Amino acid sequence: MSTSLTRFAPLPVALLTAALLTGCGGPGPTVAGTSEGFPMTISSCGRDVTFPAPPQRVVTVGSVAGPLIAAAGAADRITTRTFETAPFPGRYGAALQGIEVTAPTGELAREEIIARTPDLVVSFEGAAVTPDDLAQVNIPLLVSRGYCRDASGGFDDIFADIELYGRLFGTSAAANAEVATLKQQVAAVTDRHRDDRAARSAAALIISRDGAKLSAYGSTSTVATQMRILGLDNVFGEVAKRSFDANTETLIQRDPEVIILLTQGSQTPESARAALRARPELAGLRAIRANRVIAVPFGYTGPGPVAVEGLEVLDRELEAQP
Repeated sequence: MSTSLTRFAPLPVALLTAALLTGCGGPGPTVAGTSEGFPMTISSCGRDVTFPAPPQRVVTVGSVAGPLIAAAGAADRITTRTFETAPFPGRYGAALQGIEVTAPTGELAREEIIARTPDLVVSFEGAAVTPDDLAQVNIPLLVSRGYCRDASGGFDDIFADIELYGRLFGTSAAANAEVATLKQQVAAVTDRHRDDRAARSAAALIISRDGAKLSAYGSTSTVATQMRILGLDNVFGEVAKRSFDANTETLIQRDPEVIILLTQGSQTPESARAALRARPELAGLRAIRANRVIAVPFGYTGPGPVAVEGLEVLDRELEAQP
């Protein structure tokens, strides 16, 4: 779909007032409000945003925001989903059907967001359209907790985001019930691996379709948390980043026993594995020689509720490995 600029449309009369600070990083979203709940002030990645009432029109940016809001029971508030380069809503797909999806591989321009008259944008830190850009027209922007610069990559951040949106949209009963279910699922997998004695070394990687670019995931990624639960030792665990360009020499030296290969866009598990195997310098890796390369959609490991389903899938895939 075309991403050409769209003429400004009138903003809603009840558009919320946002107080957005300029600091970056900081804690994930936290909430303060009156006994009735509003006005509600949320601190999102170090920026404070005040809502006089629950948002009614939401634009989501990225693949994680939509499932987070759907998990909170508020999918009906989303009017537009955009920049879902690796869409994978998992069990939340049905709730998100019928919502406009535009610019799947590129971000909407500021004017195009404004033209959709949202009273909330949920995005990620580092997106092209920033909170300050939208604050000029009184449109607040929240960042999914897992994408804040100081995010830990833990499931607790995901659960806290779902509960946050439940309070913000007035759907706490649905949000809290979903969090309880998700926590039970994580606990069940954790219990199965509680007595694992010897951690197998592993790496989580993304490879470009042409095989030219290889990225790895460090200690603050959700997939690193999944690996710890599953009894895997991340060979890049000392890197305090979500993702980064992989050093192939280090990868070869540390020689992981298992590779979790994350597919994106039009990649299939087969094409991603083929791209990895086409790198001749990696042919000697134990994971490749023993055919222990688990290829799953990136959405299973993003900082959103689909990662719980992903944890279960990875658990089954590991169990089936030779």
